[in-house]
Amino acid sequence: MSEILLSQLAHVELFSPKPEETVAWMKDIFGLEETTREGQSVYLRGWAEWLHSSLIVTEAKESGVGRIGWRTYGPEDPETIARRLQDTEEHVGWVDDWTGHGRTYQYRSAFGRHLHEVFWDVDLYEAPEDKKDHAVPNRPQKIPTTAGAAVRYLDHVTMPSANMRGDIDFYKRLGARHTAATEVEPGFSVFSTLTCNGIRSTHDLALVPDFSGATGRAHHIAFRVDQRVDVERVAEIAVSHGTPIELGPGVHGIDEITYLYLREPGGFRMEVNAGGWVNTMPDWETKTYQAADGNPGQSLYRNVTIPESFYEAWPLPPKEAAEKEQEAVASEQLADFFQQKPARL
Repeated sequence: MSEILLSQLAHVELFSPKPEETVAWMKDIFGLEETTREGQSVYLRGWAEWLHSSLIVTEAKESGVGRIGWRTYGPEDPETIARRLQDTEEHVGWVDDWTGHGRTYQYRSAFGRHLHEVFWDVDLYEAPEDKKDHAVPNRPQKIPTTAGAAVRYLDHVTMPSANMRGDIDFYKRLGARHTAATEVEPGFSVFSTLTCNGIRSTHDLALVPDFSGATGRAHHIAFRVDQRVDVERVAEIAVSHGTPIELGPGVHGIDEITYLYLREPGGFRMEVNAGGWVNTMPDWETKTYQAADGNPGQSLYRNVTIPESFYEAWPLPPKEAAEKEQEAVASEQLADFFQQKPARL
């Protein structure tokens, strides 16, 4: 019997040591709109998102990611997932109500130990009359004309894991498709993409290896814009407003999306992307890229030198763990991925 349990990546909670600056940046550069504030958290959404919020900025001592929220495909699916995990180490428990959605089941991934939550009942965004798009009623509001990059919606989250294969198998238990991977040698994967169902283009979850021994860390959060040229516009907006570009614009071979990576004021990495493939095949077999000769999974053009900073993840590990991680990243075995250089001509 085929099974789809999750419908979409609904929200990600971003921890920030500079919450007000982070929120202002998300509004000014990305063009996110504020829905509400509660306690130490600010709830934001892209202009084309029907749900209450997709990014929750929460004050914290260090940058990182907290709750990763998924809406299920039907009202009974949270209970199905809870029954599947209730006697495992991944089980966390039920929360009666959260801002933006109803009764929620929480669990942690098997090895990365990231906190996920699933729910069915949601609060929808209701635009004030002056923001309603009567010409295009399938939009929750009009397209903003003055809001930074005007990102459309949340796209994906990427997280380190000490056991990528184990976490991939865990996510597949909940219906995810493992769409693509990059290896440095046969059987040694250093990047993987997954989707929560068979109708999602590109990916909503990605994994990279974690050599630090820490758990619960995050690499980046991505939002989507309409056109590839919009990614270039974000780059120009960012530079003109004092935000350096970490990587891009460029095109990933995996998923074929145009990408741009930036750091928000709290120090965390954010991505903007556009384009990419559409893969609706439920029996899709994972495609594997080799990192050698320019890392085509990372760069379609194979002409990019990746900055050392690009493999940082948050929270940053303590000194001994950071040295362990750096030693692994600098090893010859992983050089084709972590020390990526342009392909030889």
